[in-house]
Amino acid sequence: MERRSFIKSLASAGFTTMLPTGSIGALLASCASANSSEEFDFDKYIDRSGTWSVKYGKATNGEIPMWIADMDFATDPYVKAALTARLDRDVMGYTSTPPEFFDAIAGWIRNYHGCEVEREWIGYSPGVIAGINQAYLTFTNPGDKVIIQPPVYDHFKLYIERMGRVAVDNPMILENGNYRMDFDGLEQVIDDRTKMLVLCNPSNPCGIHWERETLVRLAEICERHGIIVISDEIHSDLTLYGVQHVPFFSVSEMAAKVCLMFGSPTKSFNIAGLTGTGFCVIPNPELRERFAATLVNSKLDEPPIPTLVATIAAYRDDTRWIEALKRYIEGNIQRASEFFAENQMGMKVFQPHTSFLLWIDCRALGLSQDQLMARFKDGAKVILNNGVSYGPGGEGFVRMNLGCPVSTLDEALGRIKREFA
Repeated sequence: MERRSFIKSLASAGFTTMLPTGSIGALLASCASANSSEEFDFDKYIDRSGTWSVKYGKATNGEIPMWIADMDFATDPYVKAALTARLDRDVMGYTSTPPEFFDAIAGWIRNYHGCEVEREWIGYSPGVIAGINQAYLTFTNPGDKVIIQPPVYDHFKLYIERMGRVAVDNPMILENGNYRMDFDGLEQVIDDRTKMLVLCNPSNPCGIHWERETLVRLAEICERHGIIVISDEIHSDLTLYGVQHVPFFSVSEMAAKVCLMFGSPTKSFNIAGLTGTGFCVIPNPELRERFAATLVNSKLDEPPIPTLVATIAAYRDDTRWIEALKRYIEGNIQRASEFFAENQMGMKVFQPHTSFLLWIDCRALGLSQDQLMARFKDGAKVILNNGVSYGPGGEGFVRMNLGCPVSTLDEALGRIKREFA
């Protein structure tokens, strides 16, 4: 079923009852217009004041916020239309999880990522990080060790430690301008208290697309040592330059045996504020049953209405919006990369293979991390993520969010040039 058909199915199911005359017609006309056009206005400035935006809440003195990973683009019009249609139904009562929720996820993984997935492997997750946290509780005990591969998303370590587990760093190796996993180091940090490894696939903040061969080797090591792999694949829909994402569970029988994969449409369709929107793929029936039991026992197994509607609407057949989004992001990456290369300010960018986040090496500036962040925020008035927050290897780096109109990017780059040139 195409997404436009899904919107119509909401109407035929009675979601239009008692709506003002003409409103549903306008809604469906809007969907049809989006479906028939290749044009989406990513240049449009959207005023996010008054929306309780976390991103803009830090911009208290005229700064441009380019830190937390949500985009300044309008949400996919199909997703917005589906949510509007459901909200206009008036009653937000208890709602069961329809088969279409799981079918949409399975279809997306099959058609967009080229990977077969069995329906029974798929489950609801109350968000990616919330689901990963429940996996810690399910499969580890206080004092157990969980391996992470910094520089990597800071919430992994944060919640491992909050739950009384021990985060063990196995830093990636930066070599010839590229990162790779340190497999020799991995073997050395594993001991009898090591129960889990968290894989960022693709990697955030570095934008790394992991090749199949790398994932196969990781699976072999973890399976041999009895280590469960949590694969965070929230950025997987936003692979760039024709790169094909490789889901970890798909690379081998060993990977399928040890893997819990977590995903969500929230990053790719710009609905990050729909907290609780996520799913998991767990091929191993024993792991699947144990994890499902944890969610049931915590009453975290029931998707809220916006999650159901948004996920089904996002993961339908029409991909023109997300493909247009990715081309726009590629343009922003090229623009920023050329800017830093041409202006020779002591900053070097890493070419990302996924998502809208740019990892920037500022070590040549010779500044302390505090000095570096102050120069960006107080001098240039551009708020970026502090590389230190991503663990060992993040010193001297910053992360920049390029999910914004070109006009915003150009203003930010101009401010950086005036401060650092």
